Amino acid sequence: MAKDETAAGRNLRLAKVAHAFHEIDVPKDRKTSALDMAQASGLDPARLFKTLIVTTTEAKLATAIVPADKDLDRKALAKHLKTKRVDLADQKHAEKITGYKAGAISPVGQKKHLPTFLDESAQTFDTIYVSGGRWGLELEIAPNDLIKATRGTLCAIALP
Repeated sequence: MAKDETAAGRNLRLAKVAHAFHEIDVPKDRKTSALDMAQASGLDPARLFKTLIVTTTEAKLATAIVPADKDLDRKALAKHLKTKRVDLADQKHAEKITGYKAGAISPVGQKKHLPTFLDESAQTFDTIYVSGGRWGLELEIAPNDLIKATRGTLCAIALP
C-alpha cells in the first residue's frame, strides 16, 4: 500500500475496480459533513453519498449509504436487516470496526465486513461519490461497482 493510499484505494486497486479519487478543499483538521463536501466540491448533493454505521436492536452493525441531502429511513433499513430498530452506532465503536475516522468512513476497505446497503437513488447516476477514507478525499465509483466491492444491497433506504 502506498504511503498516502487509503484502505479503500488499496481494496479497489487490488480488485481492479474502476474508480477515481478527488481531493476536496475542506479543512483537514476536523470532520466535514457530506453537505459541506458537496458544497465545497460543487457536486450535486444527491450524487454525493454519506456512509453511516448503524447498530441494530441485537447490537449487530451495518453500513448504510444515502445521499448527502437525505436522511436515512431507519424503518426501511430495519426491515432489510430483519430487526425492530436501527440507530447510529457509537462513534468510537464505528471507528474501531471500520478502521476509519468518523467523518471519513468509506464503505470500501473497512477492517471488518459489514452488511452494506446503498440507496437505490444511486442508480440514477453513472458514478457517485462516497468517502475515500480520509477527510477531504472523495471516491468516485459506479454504483454497481460499489455494490460489488462492498458485497452490498441496492434498496430504498433514504427518506423522500
